[in-house]
Amino acid sequence: MKIKHTVIALASLFVALSANASVTYDENGVGFVGKGDIQSLFDWNNSQLQENAGSLQFRFISEGTVTWLCEGFNKNGKLVQSKTPSMSTSVDAKATLDSRKNKKEMITGFDLKGMVINANSEYTSDYDCSGPGQGLNWEFVVGSDDMEGSESPLLQVMFAPATESGKVASEWMDLPITE
Repeated sequence: MKIKHTVIALASLFVALSANASVTYDENGVGFVGKGDIQSLFDWNNSQLQENAGSLQFRFISEGTVTWLCEGFNKNGKLVQSKTPSMSTSVDAKATLDSRKNKKEMITGFDLKGMVINANSEYTSDYDCSGPGQGLNWEFVVGSDDMEGSESPLLQVMFAPATESGKVASEWMDLPITE
């Protein structure tokens, strides 16, 4: 009888631990990272996770090609020509997040609230439509921009403690989506 209770207790513990391991997010960077995934990557126990959670950074990485439509109008305002320029781009965006806590104020995971892309000349909504002269006024067609490439960005995490803590920062590590 004692063996049966021990097996049930161990099975319950396994289910509870595996329930903490989950990584889900969408193309906008909204989702969740369970504490178990972080603990596994950094080989931390629960108290180490609680202590170090504030020094974790998350980011999204994506690469692809952006295209957009430009229309060229002559001096009378008549549409004369259309073209589709493109540029290669990459996203290195910081994830905004909140630590999810239980009633005992223990961190159980991280709610991803979306991406923050820093202002950069690569990321502009004012696409270049300059044309080959010919007396045309080129205009960007609003809503015509399209991204081809990585459908969903890769999520990465890094431990970045304050230098005065004496702890060593990690490299960026991938967090694959849990199916």
